Amino acid sequence: MFTPSTIPYITQFYPLGNTPAVSLTRGLPQDIDADILLLGCGDVRNILFTAYSERGFPPRKLDITCCDVETAIIARNILLFTLLIDGISADSAWDIYFNLRINEDLKKLIQDQAQKIISLSSSIDQWSEGRYGSVLRFCDSISLQQVRQTWARYASPQKAEPAFEEDLERAQKLERTIDGQPKGQRSLILTGLRSMAPLYLASKLESKEGVLEAREVFWKHGNFSRQSGMIPNPLFSETLSPNTFIHYGTDPILGFHLATALANLAPASPLRPTKDDNEMLNVIRAAKTQFHEWVAAFQEILANRISLRFTVSDALSFCHGLLVVSTSENTSTNLFRRQLDVTAIEFDPTSYTGTNAAPTRFDVIDTSNLADHLGALNLLVATTPLLKTLASSTLWIETLLKFEKTRMQQFDALLRGHGPTLSLLLGLSPVDFWTNATSVSCVDELVMNSLFSSTQRQQAHSRLAWKLDKCFSQQPKGSVPLGVEPHALARAVFQVYTQVFDNEDPTNVLKATREEAAENIRRHGYPLFHRGSFATLLKHVRTNTSTDWPSFWEQLLRMIDQDDQNKTTLRNLYRQDLGAQLHLHGLYTEQWLRENVSSKPSMGGFYAWRNIPEVACVTVVVPRKQIDNLYSTDLSKINAPTLEGVLRSSNPFGWQNMFASVHVAFGQVETRGNREADDFSIAVRQDPLGWQGKSPLIASFYVPSGALQVEPRDAKVGLSIQNTAMNIATFRHMQPAMTVYMTALSDTSNVFITKYEPGMSGYPFANTTRHREASSSGSPSDAPRTTQITANFEDNKIKSLCGHVDFSSSQRAKKLLTDRAMIELRQSSPFSIEIVFGKKVLVCPISFPTPVLQETAKTRIARTSGYIEVIAPLADPLTSEPLSSFIYPVVLGDDSIPVPLNSQQVNIDSLPILDVDQAHKKDNNWLNTLTAHQFSVRERRLRDRSEASLRVNFKESLFTMFMLASGLQGGNTGLFALQHPKDGNQILIFIRAIRLNGAEGSVVADAAAMPLTRHLIDSGELETFLYVLRELEICAITVNDEELVLWKKVLPALAERCRTWSHGPQCEYKKPGATIPLSTEMGKQFMCSCGNGVLPEGFMSLPEWDDVAAKHAVRVAISPTFSVPFVEDIVDMDLLNTQGGPESLQLDKCRNCNATEGKNGGKLLKCSRCKEVMYCSYDCQRKDWKKHRMECVPFDAA
Repeated sequence: MFTPSTIPYITQFYPLGNTPAVSLTRGLPQDIDADILLLGCGDVRNILFTAYSERGFPPRKLDITCCDVETAIIARNILLFTLLIDGISADSAWDIYFNLRINEDLKKLIQDQAQKIISLSSSIDQWSEGRYGSVLRFCDSISLQQVRQTWARYASPQKAEPAFEEDLERAQKLERTIDGQPKGQRSLILTGLRSMAPLYLASKLESKEGVLEAREVFWKHGNFSRQSGMIPNPLFSETLSPNTFIHYGTDPILGFHLATALANLAPASPLRPTKDDNEMLNVIRAAKTQFHEWVAAFQEILANRISLRFTVSDALSFCHGLLVVSTSENTSTNLFRRQLDVTAIEFDPTSYTGTNAAPTRFDVIDTSNLADHLGALNLLVATTPLLKTLASSTLWIETLLKFEKTRMQQFDALLRGHGPTLSLLLGLSPVDFWTNATSVSCVDELVMNSLFSSTQRQQAHSRLAWKLDKCFSQQPKGSVPLGVEPHALARAVFQVYTQVFDNEDPTNVLKATREEAAENIRRHGYPLFHRGSFATLLKHVRTNTSTDWPSFWEQLLRMIDQDDQNKTTLRNLYRQDLGAQLHLHGLYTEQWLRENVSSKPSMGGFYAWRNIPEVACVTVVVPRKQIDNLYSTDLSKINAPTLEGVLRSSNPFGWQNMFASVHVAFGQVETRGNREADDFSIAVRQDPLGWQGKSPLIASFYVPSGALQVEPRDAKVGLSIQNTAMNIATFRHMQPAMTVYMTALSDTSNVFITKYEPGMSGYPFANTTRHREASSSGSPSDAPRTTQITANFEDNKIKSLCGHVDFSSSQRAKKLLTDRAMIELRQSSPFSIEIVFGKKVLVCPISFPTPVLQETAKTRIARTSGYIEVIAPLADPLTSEPLSSFIYPVVLGDDSIPVPLNSQQVNIDSLPILDVDQAHKKDNNWLNTLTAHQFSVRERRLRDRSEASLRVNFKESLFTMFMLASGLQGGNTGLFALQHPKDGNQILIFIRAIRLNGAEGSVVADAAAMPLTRHLIDSGELETFLYVLRELEICAITVNDEELVLWKKVLPALAERCRTWSHGPQCEYKKPGATIPLSTEMGKQFMCSCGNGVLPEGFMSLPEWDDVAAKHAVRVAISPTFSVPFVEDIVDMDLLNTQGGPESLQLDKCRNCNATEGKNGGKLLKCSRCKEVMYCSYDCQRKDWKKHRMECVPFDAA
């Protein structure tokens, strides 16, 4: 297994998601087919919402692979999908899928449907050829068998009401134990309020309380109907047991976008909650309204447009299994699918071989919040090789747990090291980190966390997009790998090594205060890494970098051995484990692994093998009574132990080695062959009763064969608990040794030594490295070419990159060098620096895999040898000028289709419309709070000092648009002109409506943009329309040269976000040499014309609009643009707490400095002209007038 063996006595069942649904295709261009991988897929909300989000877009095929470690999750999802295929109503689907208790008719429907799909699933071939097989597919036959067993329990449910009530009470008791609440009192799970975003910022409390009340009603009645006489729903009851509890936070409505329950929506708005006299709470009506629409959309998309594939597996094992099947013809992986399960991942040969094979590389990989449980680094290593090498391909890492004080610290903590350095070594780019711009708001989340006095109760819900760095940076095909000096790489990797195994240093606990110790337990309660996962990381680094590998291994292992001399840490106990794992992964075989192995036939058994491998598998049978003792206390049933293999001397004071990569399962060992023969093997007959049975626990782990020969008969082998702070606090009854079970190597009844793990026919990591594509740039052979990009380290962090360009094959370049032509550097993009000879006589670009800074770059020019090196420091997302306009970048992908790199697609017609009538002005003031938080804490300081900043100016323009379009400040208009001080109006923007975007916790302006190109103006077509606009209330937003260029870069991305049209063969982007934008020159066309005029009928109620203007306008989706919390602070929490907490957000504030009272302690002053905007002093009003005058409408006129 790829993470330490943490084996819980109590498993929490998560049947329903607790974060708002997102569209799985949100990062993809609309008209390309999508292969999607869902890891920890959970419930169906994201699939259904994706179908809803696809409505009206150009049709495409979706192939979605769903992986979850819990069989019941997959079983209930498939049963629901079969019912939807059969045309079940959304009301019945809701009750069946979400309600803990249902009526007799629905129970019978579940039983009949379960029996029906059982009859269609005796084999994977029968299922594939049956009614549902064209849409719902299985990746492997074992998953089908296991799911079928769960369906059988649905078909013949055994659990009656009293037993089900006991199950629910167990879950609630666990909640009380964890939160320290007395019986009869439930803790408030306020994090569920994130589903209200962005309306959590609203002043109304009714619907916020409604979210909390809905959960109470659900747990009290088992549904929202409050009807009596209901019975247990088999989709819940048949999964629960004394070892499987439903998670106490389970709540059906949290996966929906509940802002519609609180917002004032326009009468004709989509998703306006349907009136239902049976539902007392508006949040429930809102959730059910959305579910109805999502189900309808899914049923529409079924016809040949969607395939859903399912597997029951640990996410990391499944990813590594996909890598095996994608790099070989073998569909067997020799990987256990999960803990407590002896079956291996074996893909269905019919599906995963041949020309129409199931996908093994993906456009989208979504990992839910598995990073909290499996480790972000482990996930990145496992999933990166599965990404398609396209600019549109995205890997999503999501986290909920908060371990660091700030989100910025959280980013480095995710990777266990310096974020930009680790990203480069992994061949990845954290997209949002480098753009520091997103349409996704975390304001509600941050404000909500301020309600918790304890940081342990806080969460930090974040989604971070990753792309392959060569795709994100648009490096040419065949670009060279990152070169790294071996000693520098070894030092950087060693630092990661000490970080991931920091929990093995007990001095951190001994030196800690009580508060620090408690935090250490919370942070390192469950270790996420072992030497096998570290070796997997190194294997991935090796595929992405170039160095002197023998020298690297020598230096890295020397550092680790020096660290082992430090007897205050426990890391030295895992040195043999590290050697074994490096060998198993095919990375490096140390000499001692070979030298310490010799055949000893006289000793029999393993020692008599003719060819003893460097590494062998040890399997230990742990008697059941030892397991019962391990979990004999209440605390041990809640806090799961991390189990490790042990091999130690018979001398109590002798040597000892620990092995953390352990697989366990309940069952009986069955031997195959002779112990003295090389092919001796074992299998485990699994006990289907598991925890409820009486079978022993079978534990298997790899060890160096030489270690088994030190004391071949008397050495002790067994299972122990890892010495973490949590384990020490929990398993006091196992101290001091923390040994679960120990026996002699010679105990043939309980110890088995084999070449491979039980039931396996080979090592699990063979041939799983994707080969690098051939190094061919496509340039003429005599063209200058970048032959090496080298990383330069300082303090174990990559600080700069050196690009080496070889001119020796270019006669023209060699002559220019020899003639001592002037050479200068010019930055053409955040990733590219051009070497310019003379007055552009020759221009040679160097493409770097990450943003760099030309301004402080250095050059080495070898005129005789014919090469130039450019040493460029890594850019800073906060201060580097090349990144200031890198907000919503768009690149041209295959077939010249525009690919937005970080702007998320929205189906704008499906979003709820906010009612901005002046009657709702006070209620809509949350929009002021939301859009004001576009400005980070740093940017607010810049505003206060009136310091010029491109991004601040851009956000000021956005803020003005939203305030005027909503009528919250300075009148109410949807007409805007981006006006250049010298050249006049350049772009017209028409905002039709402001819509809620619950998936992003924000809003979006449904708008059209009309570039006023010279050609269009000279044509005279708009003369009458422009004359009409002069008579209307239009807001002119003054933009300087720099901001105008930024708008020309951003608007193409905003058009791509919501396009419902396709780029035709005459698209301007498809012309040779085209870029996005097409041009940034004044008056030139900067967007393609494919979307011009593709607008809903009557988009704007303006004279001449339909007949004249609309055909020159393109629809755009404009959202507030926020900074990224991994880069800088968004909400000033100290200021918020000083001003009185979240409630202060609704107070009137100074428009310039956010003060809530006048400078002398009195009331704020209103602008005497518009009577709307408030200031703390005349000084602040004067500073803000440059911005406010564009929107200030005299009170009498308004």
